[in-house]
Amino acid sequence: MNLNKKLIVIGMVLLIVLWTGNIIYYEKHAIKEPLFIKHYYDVNISGDIFKLYYVQNINSKDKIINIVLPEIGQQYINFAEYDMGNTNGPYYKLKVLMININNGSNNKIPDEYKNKFITKAQITFSNGKTMNVNLGKIYLYSDKNNSGDLVQRGVTETTDSNGSTILYANKDINITGINSRFYDGLKDVLKINIGGVPLSKITFPIKMKAGETIDVSYAFNFNNKNDIRLNNAYNLTFNILMEDSQGKKGSSHCLIDFYPYSSDNININVLKDDKGVE
Repeated sequence: MNLNKKLIVIGMVLLIVLWTGNIIYYEKHAIKEPLFIKHYYDVNISGDIFKLYYVQNINSKDKIINIVLPEIGQQYINFAEYDMGNTNGPYYKLKVLMININNGSNNKIPDEYKNKFITKAQITFSNGKTMNVNLGKIYLYSDKNNSGDLVQRGVTETTDSNGSTILYANKDINITGINSRFYDGLKDVLKINIGGVPLSKITFPIKMKAGETIDVSYAFNFNNKNDIRLNNAYNLTFNILMEDSQGKKGSSHCLIDFYPYSSDNININVLKDDKGVE
C-alpha cells in the first residue's frame, strides 16, 4: 500500500514537472504581438488582389478588424483574413490577408493610388490593439501595358520557389533586355534563365521569329537559413523589353512569386529583429 502511494506521488510530481516544463517552454517561444513579414510586390490596382502575411501565437483568437494604409488615404480597405491551417507549427500559425486595393470598384482609379509605394499600415485587432506595421514595399501601378507581339502561352509555379513562363512571338522581334523594380536586391539569390541561359550570360538582343517560343524561368536559392529575405514575400513583375523590325518598342511581363507556406518556414528570431519602419 505504501509502495503504491509512493508511486502515485512520484507520478503526480513527474506530471506536474512535465506540465510546468511545457508551460515554460511555450512561454519561451510565445511572441508578445503578431509579427508581419515584409512584402515586395508589384500590384495592378485595376484588379489585382494581393496577400499580406503575419505570424501569430498558435492559441491566439485575435483577428484583424480594420486596416488603414495611410500613404493612400484613411478610407476602409476591403480585406478577408484566413488561417493557413495545416501549415501551422507547434507554437505559431501563419495568417494571410487578402487585400483588394480598389475595393472591387470598376470606377475611375483615384490618382492617389497610381504609381505609389505602400510601406506601412495601421492595423486594428479584435482585442482593441492597434499596430503600426512595416509592410515592406508594395508598388501600385495602373496598367500592365503588355505588348501583343510577345504573349504568354503557359505559366508554371511550384512550392519550392521556382517557376517559368512560356512566351510566344506573334511576329519577328528582338528581345532587347529585362528589368524589374526589385531585382537588384535579389541578384545573388534569384536566378533568371531566358531560353535556358542564365541572365548574367546573355548578350542582348535575342532574335525571335514569328511563331517561336522562349522560356523565362526563375528559381530562388537561399544559402543561409538566417538570410532575412527568407522571411519575405515577393510578387514581382519582370518586364521583357522588345523591339520589332520597324523599331517599335514594347514589353511583355512575367510574374515571379515567392511566398511563405508555413510558419515553420519563417525564422521567428530574425523576424523579431526586423520590425522597424523603413
